[in-house]
Amino acid sequence: MLNKISFILILTSCLFASCKKDRQITASGIKLTFSQDSVLFDTVFTKIGSTTQLLRVHNPNNGSVVISSIKLARGSASYYRLNVDGAPGTSFSNIEIAAKDSIYIFVQVTIDPNNLNNPFIYRDSILYELNGNQQYTNLIAFGQNAYYHMPNQKIIQSPTQALYYSLDTNITGHATVTWKNDKPHLIYGYLVVDSLHTLIIPNGTKIYVHNSGGLWVYRYGAIQINGTLQNPVTFQGDRLEQEYKDVPGQWDRIWINEGSTLNQINYAVIKNAYIGIHAGYSTLDGYGNTINAGDPKQLTLSNTIIQNCSRTGLLGHYYNITGGDNVIVNCGQNLLELDYGGSYSFYQCTFANYWAQTNNSQNANARTSPSFCFNNYFNNGGSNTLLPFANLSFGNCIFDGTLAEEFLFDTLSGGFASPYFFNYCALKSGMAPLTTYTGAHTSHAIVLNSSNIHYNNTTTYDFSLVSNSAPISGGNTSVNGGYNTDIKGNLFASPNPSMGAYGP
Repeated sequence: MLNKISFILILTSCLFASCKKDRQITASGIKLTFSQDSVLFDTVFTKIGSTTQLLRVHNPNNGSVVISSIKLARGSASYYRLNVDGAPGTSFSNIEIAAKDSIYIFVQVTIDPNNLNNPFIYRDSILYELNGNQQYTNLIAFGQNAYYHMPNQKIIQSPTQALYYSLDTNITGHATVTWKNDKPHLIYGYLVVDSLHTLIIPNGTKIYVHNSGGLWVYRYGAIQINGTLQNPVTFQGDRLEQEYKDVPGQWDRIWINEGSTLNQINYAVIKNAYIGIHAGYSTLDGYGNTINAGDPKQLTLSNTIIQNCSRTGLLGHYYNITGGDNVIVNCGQNLLELDYGGSYSFYQCTFANYWAQTNNSQNANARTSPSFCFNNYFNNGGSNTLLPFANLSFGNCIFDGTLAEEFLFDTLSGGFASPYFFNYCALKSGMAPLTTYTGAHTSHAIVLNSSNIHYNNTTTYDFSLVSNSAPISGGNTSVNGGYNTDIKGNLFASPNPSMGAYGP
């Protein structure tokens, strides 16, 4: 009898515990947990691709929950399909998960990677509604055939921030890597050209960069971008939908550190970045703690278009840059920012900032930063370290914009090892000594604040000159730096070429 009573008590206790464990929780503050916050389909498709990934949805609570809705954000139009607890579909209702238990969701995607209308990255998300609250899981798949550069390493920058990157090659020591141009390249995170490596990008290569990613040429590495007039190398964000065509700030930058004289960019189109090109001495950009003036740090930039960057077109930090036939236009702050001294020579370049006309939706009329900024010192802990400009010269260039004053010289006295020159240039400025014709820092034969500088279409980035504009025939071959043809390959007039990158 005693054993029977004991058995009944034990059974009752178990049933009670089971009921208590399985009670349904309806409180609004509870959440689900997931085996991953994003489901990434990293298969490189070679034909119509179909692949499946597994996601575990866990209920960490001490009672059961009922998920009122699980669905794809894109609904039935999505390329993704779900299978929730054995049932296929795109939307599910009233899915119960017992306490401390899980369900499994199989996610499948089918994409034709040869459809050039697809975005490079096809995104969707799974939405969950539990007791009135929403959670989600990102779904990411590649929509086209490409060479994918996926991050597999990271640099911890702070407890809450990391820089994710991949290397150009796993070879240590000296290495030259030449990309193929038969398919586009997609950079996810940062692609790092490591020390002693040289990355060669041939003509016609199309490079798409995801979100805040970029291309980083690390110390003692080098990059050579070898576009041609007919087949330039292009850099842009990876969103190919029409509505992203002119959205600035879609990716970060091309970032080149010191250590090489082999950096060359010729016939490239760089658009919709945060910063187009950042050529910076690594110590001044937050890496290392010494400055060696003898470090090689040279970039030659020619026949290149940089446009629609949300911050700056070309950023130089204690660097040596020479170039010509470049068009840097329509950026949210500066077109040309040269900080901490350095050496810079530009010829036959068009720098024109009509940002507001192409980016009204971005509140671009609020632009107050001058397009051309020059700085010759570094502030470290409250004290200024003078870093003189070894050279600062411009020949046959246009410096134009929509502000009344487009120049800012944030410079200390003695910060120029040699005079700076604006020779045969069109300037938008009222600043002395830019507006003078004699002295240590001079401007010769300038076109100053002219209302007769007209471009074909600034809203579509066509900055070729309209007939009879003031810069036409305003240059001089003595200061063209050897650039005898314009960015379109047309021969400049002699001895008086047009100012800027375009001939008449």
